[in-house]
Formats: sequence, structure tokens, C-alpha cells
Amino acid sequence: MTRLDRSTPSARGGGTGESHRGWQRGAVAQEATRPRAGWLVALALLVLVLLGVLIFVTAWVVGGRALPQINSVQSLLPQGSQSSQHEAEGLAHDGVVEAPVTSTDLNLIPVDAADVTLPGAPESTQIQQIPLENLNELKSLGWSVPHLSGFGLATEYAETGVVDGIRTVQVRLTDGEHRLDISETRPEDAELELASLESKLGEVVDTSAAARETLTLRTGDDCELYVSEDSEEWTAAMESARVQYVVTSDLPTETAEQISNWVMATDRSRVQVLPIVPSGSERLERGFEELLDWLTD
Repeated sequence: MTRLDRSTPSARGGGTGESHRGWQRGAVAQEATRPRAGWLVALALLVLVLLGVLIFVTAWVVGGRALPQINSVQSLLPQGSQSSQHEAEGLAHDGVVEAPVTSTDLNLIPVDAADVTLPGAPESTQIQQIPLENLNELKSLGWSVPHLSGFGLATEYAETGVVDGIRTVQVRLTDGEHRLDISETRPEDAELELASLESKLGEVVDTSAAARETLTLRTGDDCELYVSEDSEEWTAAMESARVQYVVTSDLPTETAEQISNWVMATDRSRVQVLPIVPSGSERLERGFEELLDWLTD
């Protein structure tokens, strides 16, 4: 009879069980490590997202504060030009008589200058220069003149005056040889009405000594063109809803219709691109610039 050795199978079974249990413990340890590593990655991503959102929101808020508060043409003028009349006359202030503010301090253009005439503005009107670096800000207020650039002409200066709530902004463009003056007139109050366009031309052109022609522009608007025979200048007058334009130049007369079309086409397209509120990208750009300045200071 053969005798079975029970110790051998037992020993083999015991070794296999221990090995199996060891493998199970290793697998459990690996499974415990994977979730922990996944949570760390997820947490890191969440922190990065929150940090990005925080920077974005901060830039948005700071960009909003950095935007200039422009609500009128007057706010674009040099600070001295907004002084009250009694300050300009040098009246006593806190017991001290201040020196009178001169037209230079107020950045006023002398009204007797031969080449400074705002259509429809009497000689007593204070004509003030708009700093060229501020001219672009007129776009957000609905003015067309800052959009007008081309024909190889550069802006030499901009000026403005207001008469009974009716404001005129005029820019002079030049190529160094010829000049082009474009004036734009708008009421500052919705209740005000513009005077007749023809009444603005008396000080600009001698209508009795000029050849007159009525043009129909591509926008459908009428343009009254006056060509002075003695001064080799021409003047174009146009109007649309609550706005009037007077253009005077010594450029060749054949350019008058082209320039008039350009002015009225700009008036139409201006409404489509009018940035009543600064775009989000502009606000963010300003905000990031402010944050970068803070970090680099």
C-alpha cells in the first residue's frame, strides 16, 4: 500500500495562498495610489482654473476703472479751458486776486486769425483747440470728423466752439501744400434745432461771387458746391439728420465731389461702428496693461 505524504500538498497550498494574498495587497496599494494621484491632478487643474478666472475678473474690473470717462466734447479740452468766466477775469479768490487766465492758458485760438472760422459761429465765440491725442475720443460721442483721414492728408489741428447749445468741431487736414477744413455741427441737446445750412456759409464763402452747383451724392444726399472764381477755393455744404457739414479747400475743384462723397459715406458708416460702450477686448486689454504695470513697478 502506498502512503500519501500529506505534508507536501499542504506546503504547496500554503505557499500559493501566501503569494496570492501578497499580490492582492500590492493591487490594493496600486489602486489606492491611483485615485490619490488623480485627485492631486484634478486639484491642481482646479486651482489653475480659479487663478485664471481671478486674473480675468481682476483685469475686467481694473480695465473698467482705467477707461476714460468721456461724456462730452468739453471734457476733452485742456483743464484750464473749463474754468469759469470769473476765474478767467482774475476775480478775488479767498482774498487773493489771481492773475487773469490768458487765451494761451485756455488754449484758445485767437478769433481774429484769418484762417480760423467756424461756420455759423460769431466772432465773440471762444474757439478752443482739441488736443490731437484726444481727437480719437470723439468717436465714442458720435462725431464723424475723427474718422476722416485719407487722400494723403494729415490732421494739423482740431478746434471747437459752441453757440446756444449748438457745437461745431472742425479739423484741418493738410499735405503741406493744400488744406482741407471739415466742420461738423451737432446740437448738444436733443431738444435744440439746427439753423439753416445756408446761414452758416456767410463767413466761409462769398455766395454772391461763387459759382453754385447742386450735386447728388452716392448716399442720396444733396451737396451744395460753391466754387470761388477769385480765390481758387471751393466750399461744399451737406446735411443729414441732426448734423451739418461744411467743407472748404484749395484742393483741385474736381476733387470736391469725391471728398463730399467721402464725408457723407463716413457719416453713414460711423453709426455702424459707433463704440457707444468700449468693447470687451479693449477693456480687458487695458486691464491687463494696468496689472502688468503694477507687477513691473
